[in-house]
Amino acid sequence: MDRTVFGTTSGGEKVELISFKAGRFHLSVLTFGATLYSFGFDDVNIVLNHGTLASYEDDPSYMGEVVGPYANRIAGASFSLDGRRFLLEKNNNGNNLHSGSACFGQKVWKVLGVGESSLTLSLSTPAGLGGFPGAHECTVTYLLTGSGLLSIDYAVTSDARCPVSVTNHSYFNLDGGGTIKDHVLTVPADHYVAVDESLLPVAVAPVAGTDFDFRTPHRIGERRNGAYDNTFCMEHGTPVRVEGKKAVMEIRTTEPGIQIYTAEFLSGDHEPFSGVCFESGRYPDSPNHPEFPGAYTDYGVTYRSNTSFLLEVK
Repeated sequence: MDRTVFGTTSGGEKVELISFKAGRFHLSVLTFGATLYSFGFDDVNIVLNHGTLASYEDDPSYMGEVVGPYANRIAGASFSLDGRRFLLEKNNNGNNLHSGSACFGQKVWKVLGVGESSLTLSLSTPAGLGGFPGAHECTVTYLLTGSGLLSIDYAVTSDARCPVSVTNHSYFNLDGGGTIKDHVLTVPADHYVAVDESLLPVAVAPVAGTDFDFRTPHRIGERRNGAYDNTFCMEHGTPVRVEGKKAVMEIRTTEPGIQIYTAEFLSGDHEPFSGVCFESGRYPDSPNHPEFPGAYTDYGVTYRSNTSFLLEVK
């Protein structure tokens, strides 16, 4: 384990980079945003990152961050709960994306515990931040094993009832560079969340007969020019599989959905389609869709989830 100072935020807070090795596999995490900074094998890093803290503070792509209390979009930046209407920040075409200024990924986390190949970070946010009800306490635990398994555990509590969906927003490239359009993707999902032009849900639809059918393997770039930004409806524990030239990775989650985003709109120091996100969580806009599987924190009620990434070197 190695701990170094990565930089200082514009607000004067120190940010650490904490790194581990397990066999031929390696992992490093920033205390800014509980950000997954690197993950890979030997000298290959399979997640995109930035070289400076300033780039993370100014980055609109949420690269590697832990996003919460609510990841994805909330229509009209508002929702009703227990007879009250909550107004959030409009930061995405009149909607709320990834919680706005309340986003966990733009905060400096505290180191709660460090093991031989594990790290637990914690974050406290005040009540009403960004319009969300309740003060929140969140912990994230990263665990790396010598078999190439990266496990991420999330736990969130609050002192008021609040919709919650927490994810990691890493961009993966199993080749360590270049485009992900040639990565081969397998998603054992019979349904996906169809969206409108604002990427808000219109229906849970069958994948059969559509470009969203990855139940058998397809190259990401084979259809739609590789452009995907949709939630796939997952059965508990069934693995999503992505294969590059150098490695294969399986993603499993306890959450009901995985948003697969192929980075069509990346810019700056990373090209479009240079990574693919697997954002486990609830369906988009679930606070406004009672038919969707929702999750809520409350006093004494903890939201817990786990997502794992198993990396196999070819």
